[in-house]
Amino acid sequence: MALIEIRGLTKAFGSGESRVTALSDVSLDIGQGEIFGIIGLSGAGKSTLVRCMNLLERPDAGSVTVAGADLTRLKPKELRAARRNIGMIFQGFDLLMQRTALENVRFPLELAHVKRAEADSRARELLKTVGLGGREGAYPAQLSGGMKQRVAIARALATNPKVLLCDEATSALDPKTTESILELLRELNRSLGVTIVVITHEMRVVERICSRVAIIAESRIAELGEVREVFLHPKTEAAKRLVLPSRSGKLEGFAESGGGAVDECRGELIRLAFDGETTDRPVIADMILSCGAPVSIVYADTRSIEGRLYGHTVLQLPGDGAAAAKLKRWLDGQGISYTKEAQ
Repeated sequence: MALIEIRGLTKAFGSGESRVTALSDVSLDIGQGEIFGIIGLSGAGKSTLVRCMNLLERPDAGSVTVAGADLTRLKPKELRAARRNIGMIFQGFDLLMQRTALENVRFPLELAHVKRAEADSRARELLKTVGLGGREGAYPAQLSGGMKQRVAIARALATNPKVLLCDEATSALDPKTTESILELLRELNRSLGVTIVVITHEMRVVERICSRVAIIAESRIAELGEVREVFLHPKTEAAKRLVLPSRSGKLEGFAESGGGAVDECRGELIRLAFDGETTDRPVIADMILSCGAPVSIVYADTRSIEGRLYGHTVLQLPGDGAAAAKLKRWLDGQGISYTKEAQ
């Protein structure tokens, strides 16, 4: 069941020659209780999309329906009430620096005219939920980046929203803190049933907690699917740029660091995709022994997605066409998918 339904969303900024289209006819469904990722490079339109989801930006065309209410058709008072179903956290935390952690979390409840005692109790409960029990009196300047984001998450949950929008929520954090925040979001999804939409430019964030992902490029949804499928078999150039290393990027750097130099005089490069079932087998060793032909490992990468290992390995085949063909036949026989890699 879709909790968020987006249809034909279009948004542009400026006019005349300076007009820039941020979103163009975007349609998307996000299920209730889902952790959904939206990923794209800078300027792709992802932040505009998330801001349109709660009408911080009003689209030029299209509709945004959350929990059965079309936000684009609501009157101002109705929209303010509907927004209580949508919490949001940002890259820069956006805390009120002159307020304590407790007062920051309590703020949305004050706006909703909740009684002070009830609001204080709710804020204390939420700070405990996000791991900050005992830090109620701390000001943002006294907290680490990870703690500030935990306060921001608690504040976003104050009105018991059905949806939590996370706009680059971990981009300002170090890897260890990012991991802890992502684990917190996943636990909140499990315990509260809140639907979470993660906006990011980092595939590792999507891989860590999301079940499905939409890749946005040039203001449109370029690809949509389960995270493991998009990681293993990206279909569009936009998806490949985000999921796979390029020759001018990771592959070249890997070769320069001694990880397996690419010999242009040898055979073609192929990319093997491992689907979570074959990653525990010595595939390359078995292939070499069975075929009696050597290969060079140019690049290898594995990721944990939903508790299973998935990966890509780029191999350079022998220059001998017959040997290369034998290796490919072996892979075909084992049901291991591969694609030719541009050199």
